[in-house]
Amino acid sequence: MENRMARVKSFLKSFTPYQITYLVVVCALTFGFVIFFPDLVLDSTESTLVTVCSVITVIANPVCELLISKQSKLNFVVDFFFIELTYLVIALTLGWYTLALTVVFFWMPIDVISYVRWSKHPDEEDENLTQVKRLKPAQAVMIVGLIVVFGLVAGYGMQHIPGAEDSYLESFASAVGMANGVLLLLRYSEQWFAWFITTILYVFMDISAGAYILLITEAAMLVNTVYGFVKWLIYTKKHAGENIK
Repeated sequence: MENRMARVKSFLKSFTPYQITYLVVVCALTFGFVIFFPDLVLDSTESTLVTVCSVITVIANPVCELLISKQSKLNFVVDFFFIELTYLVIALTLGWYTLALTVVFFWMPIDVISYVRWSKHPDEEDENLTQVKRLKPAQAVMIVGLIVVFGLVAGYGMQHIPGAEDSYLESFASAVGMANGVLLLLRYSEQWFAWFITTILYVFMDISAGAYILLITEAAMLVNTVYGFVKWLIYTKKHAGENIK
């Protein structure tokens, strides 16, 4: 018990002034948007359950991303319970069954498997950190190829569905997003590239939908993406000579 409490204290002390400021600012902006522009931020305000779940999901996103930048396996706990589970409720309530299936059969299993895998690779100097690594050039090329193929095939298929909009944009956003999930599971720092591209694609989707207010939140996410990439890059360079499994 004492060891667990010591680990919790050590984790809390690991938050830097930047990280604390980032959380406070982003959460304050999120609350402001939810209060003053709920229709533009939340998935729906017609149901109390959906509204509550939307608020939880929106607030949990920056927390989860910051935990990823800290190389903390707790990001998967936050994602599972406060993002995926709440989004599943939203999707089922609003009839978004394809998204619900994606959550159940991809994102939730990814979170569980990732948490288990990350738990097996703690940093030798700081147990709050998880060891991370970088892709080999051939692996990176293969992943880019798979993303392009999936995006083109899925986009072509979506174009034949009546009422579908931005089919290729959505397909590539989904493809890069799933690549981000797999790379994160395997602890590769290139997952930051995938997340950066995913966020940029979301920016274009929001602009095309006229949801300009969401750009502020996405700008904050891009800032943390750059921060996380630099942080992981420094770690991988420092441990370049080690055999990280």
